[in-house]
Amino acid sequence: MKGLPRPARVRTFRFRGLTVVQEPLPGSLTAIALHVRAGARFDGAIPGLAHMAEHMLFQGTDEMDQLALNRRAAELGGSHNATTGYESIALTIESFNGDVDAAIALLMDQFYRSRVEPRRFRKECRVVLDEIRGFRDDPLDHLHERGWGTFFGAPIGHPICGTVGSVRAMEPSDVTGFLRRRFVNANAVLAVVGGVSEEALRAALARHVSKDRVGRPARVLGARRGRGGRLRLPGSDRGQSFVVRFLEVDPAPANLLALGVALDLVGADPDSTLFQAVRELHGLGYEVSAELEWGSGWGAAVLSASAGPGRADRLARIIDEVLQRSAEEGFAAADLARARKKRRFGYELLRERRLDRALARADSAATGFPSIEDSERIVAGLDDESIHAAWRRAVAGRTLVAALGD
Repeated sequence: MKGLPRPARVRTFRFRGLTVVQEPLPGSLTAIALHVRAGARFDGAIPGLAHMAEHMLFQGTDEMDQLALNRRAAELGGSHNATTGYESIALTIESFNGDVDAAIALLMDQFYRSRVEPRRFRKECRVVLDEIRGFRDDPLDHLHERGWGTFFGAPIGHPICGTVGSVRAMEPSDVTGFLRRRFVNANAVLAVVGGVSEEALRAALARHVSKDRVGRPARVLGARRGRGGRLRLPGSDRGQSFVVRFLEVDPAPANLLALGVALDLVGADPDSTLFQAVRELHGLGYEVSAELEWGSGWGAAVLSASAGPGRADRLARIIDEVLQRSAEEGFAAADLARARKKRRFGYELLRERRLDRALARADSAATGFPSIEDSERIVAGLDDESIHAAWRRAVAGRTLVAALGD
């Protein structure tokens, strides 16, 4: 498309089975993201196994105990963290260019040599159980979790953190075996964005990427459908009402990008129709959100809102009215122009955020989702009818209305 910048000088190559993506950006910092295809959909018979493995990445390695590991990370820079989704575990760090060798050494030490010492494992089990109870005690999180498990079946229908029962039944050997099977070079992408030179990066890879952990990519099991319709959870007489609406969507990248534009107009921003209906027109509640979630073979648009006690049915009707009206009437040209500009603004912000870019580069290389530049071009090239059609298909497809409250 004319007017859009040419793609960045991004290099992608394989090193001892590990996929490496490097994007040079001027400046003194480099962001590193290690994306491992080992998310919650690979838990198998033990829900929460991937999430517990993520926790144990920070509990010590063969070389360093927990305190030494975290002190080393603090010496190198910031953003040393990890997250677990249904598809992957992402391990990140940012450092000065001159510390990239040491930062990669730290990440690969965690990747290859994290220890699951029984005492520390039991301590982390208590931490995760507290995390699960926190989700369970939050009514909107609880409703989302129950609705998600109704709408989707295995291998993504269970909570990423697992359940109280699955965590209590988990053994250190379960986590050790998971790390050994999943944390191999062929199952990972290392994305490096910043000022480090290619020569320095390749030298670090030669020192720290193991020849003995090449392995094989994970085999992905298809995601099963659950049921649609309605799910009602009881609430207290004096508690808030919450509604979560799940829409099954086609996970094809072009469709997801079109839906992203539509959700900017329908969803949770102050200029969106759902926000305006719930907050401004009806004055029902504070919570309004809208997001896309997707992975290999599955996708969902998830919209949620809150209201006062006893108003769950009214809230559900308002959400349905907003969805049906937007599908039937479509979007005005001026609204679509505003949404496209918001998308362009998001891509501009991404140019300034090295760690977010590294995560996006890693995810693209691992999943085949279009690159940052290709995504921007796809969005810029979407005609109005493509956006309308993607949204109508989503609204007309399989759906679940999950409500909490009388």
